Amino acid sequence: MSRPFASGKHAFGFCDICGFRYPLHELKTEVINLEQTDTRACPECWSPDNPQTQLGRYSFDDPQALRNPRPVGGTSGRDLPAAYRWDFSTGVEKVDPIRIDGWWASHGSITYDGANDRIDLVADPSTSGTLSGDPYIQQGYNGPNVTPDWLSIDTSKYKYVVAEFLVNRFPLFTNDEGAPENDFDGKVFWSKDDTTGLPIVYPWSADREVQAKPLLSKFNLAQASEGFLTVDENMASRFKIVWDCSSHPEWTGTVTGIRLDFFQTANDLVEPLDSGDIAIESIEVVAFHNIDL
Repeated sequence: MSRPFASGKHAFGFCDICGFRYPLHELKTEVINLEQTDTRACPECWSPDNPQTQLGRYSFDDPQALRNPRPVGGTSGRDLPAAYRWDFSTGVEKVDPIRIDGWWASHGSITYDGANDRIDLVADPSTSGTLSGDPYIQQGYNGPNVTPDWLSIDTSKYKYVVAEFLVNRFPLFTNDEGAPENDFDGKVFWSKDDTTGLPIVYPWSADREVQAKPLLSKFNLAQASEGFLTVDENMASRFKIVWDCSSHPEWTGTVTGIRLDFFQTANDLVEPLDSGDIAIESIEVVAFHNIDL
């Protein structure tokens, strides 16, 4: 079999880079971007292919972000303690008006259940007159001519108000036109009034209110029910409601007071009915809450 080239073991050649003479077999081909060139170089001048010339030839990445992360901190607010949490373990009481851990009632009465660390809100027609069907509790604002105990809620961080309570006695329902469905009102109001000591006439207004989730007047119970019906009195009576204030245009700045409405049996058509008796176990203002739990 014939050979196309001589072995050339004694041949010499000249380096294409420096021009010095070397044995031909010592000259090596220069490679650029994995492609051989016509340049033959001596051992001193030869250099390996530079990896920088191969950028883009191979696909590679170094991702840092995680899909659907569950951080403890960051902007999620999970690591932030509650701005305020009342679990009624202290039961500090003040008078004029009667306040328990700062909460006091309108159109009803509030008492402290120290054995169970909770406060009882009771509709009380004998003391509240025609508005007894609309009892609610409030914090921060202490009524006219009373020094307020203003809250300081940073709305840029804290977006949710959460309450857990028991229903000791279910309301008597009116089901008349214009009344909340099943007379569950489920609203939170808040105040951003001047805290400099100027006279306060009334801090609650309809432009600063949020309905409990879900919207409208239905309260989605864990049980199969469309609200607090008297026929459901034998079911589990512990409930949790969440007010999501994050998208309300007036939930800005510093909130100084809040009001919680649970039931509303007052109306213009008939005499207000009994709004029942609930035992509130905890109230908190938090930065994060899974609205579906």
